[in-house]
Amino acid sequence: MTEDPIADELRSLDRSDASRKTEVAAKTLKAALTHSSNRIVQRAAEMIADAELVSLTADLVKAYWRLKRNPLKKDPGCLGKTTIIKALVQLELADMEVFRDGITYRQLEPHWKGEIDTAAELRGVCAIGLVHFTPEIEVLNRCAVLLCDAWPDARLGAAQALGALGQIAAAPLLRLKLLTGDRQAEVHGECCSALLKSDREEGLAFVQQFLTSPDADQCVQTALALGETRQPGTFDILRSVWGRRSELSVRESLLLCIGLLRTTESQEFLLLLIDKRDIRTAADSVKALRLNGPIGDLRERTEAAVQATESDELLRVFRDEWLN
Repeated sequence: MTEDPIADELRSLDRSDASRKTEVAAKTLKAALTHSSNRIVQRAAEMIADAELVSLTADLVKAYWRLKRNPLKKDPGCLGKTTIIKALVQLELADMEVFRDGITYRQLEPHWKGEIDTAAELRGVCAIGLVHFTPEIEVLNRCAVLLCDAWPDARLGAAQALGALGQIAAAPLLRLKLLTGDRQAEVHGECCSALLKSDREEGLAFVQQFLTSPDADQCVQTALALGETRQPGTFDILRSVWGRRSELSVRESLLLCIGLLRTTESQEFLLLLIDKRDIRTAADSVKALRLNGPIGDLRERTEAAVQATESDELLRVFRDEWLN
């Protein structure tokens, strides 16, 4: 035990398997939100979100405003405020004042490279918070600004918000962002995902162009977005690209994206690639098939294909992926 009873109670609650929805637990979490340590506040907010304690929403909001006062001292790294905002999004806070404040908030802190804006992720999460409770045009306008933010976490959040919006009105903005590009491949991939959710009919044809990009990461992120959406026709697109790309790491990633489709045709294709003449591709296919989970007799068929190669290396890959 330390001389900090709130921290001790929170750690005890964190270690306990008991419900966090009890009155005693709620009291502990409420007190933790007022703690001087932003890391204690951060963990309390995470636990409140995990337990879905809607009754503590007002206390989360109060903690957010408190941490904004003298933020470099009270909340270095913006850890507390960012986690609070994530919790409020998860708890579906309908009061937009906090999100509207956070989406423009910046917290510049000293860094060995100069300065870093530790509130970038917070801005992105606030965009997501606005999606279901504000007019569509406000979400679009706010995300248009964030997509040009200097910090990738903010741009990533904007793309995620547009994907959550899922409306055709977001498509032109996403097309423009994809054509102008982004230094971070993850942001590009999130924009692809958002476009595929916003414009299923035309989005698929539009994002295909990035599969031939000389930027390997951009190609992979595009393929990942396609694999996750599982739209009809995606398998033929990814199979064709896999056959044309020569980079080993890209080919491996493309097979994993094909595995995400979880369709009969994708499974049959991957099983055919388990061949002793190309052990590396065979190993990549075994890993991709594992993404399908325990579907029917797929594990047995995969194991039979591996055994047919008589490769000890491939058998080890199968055991690592499927049996461990």
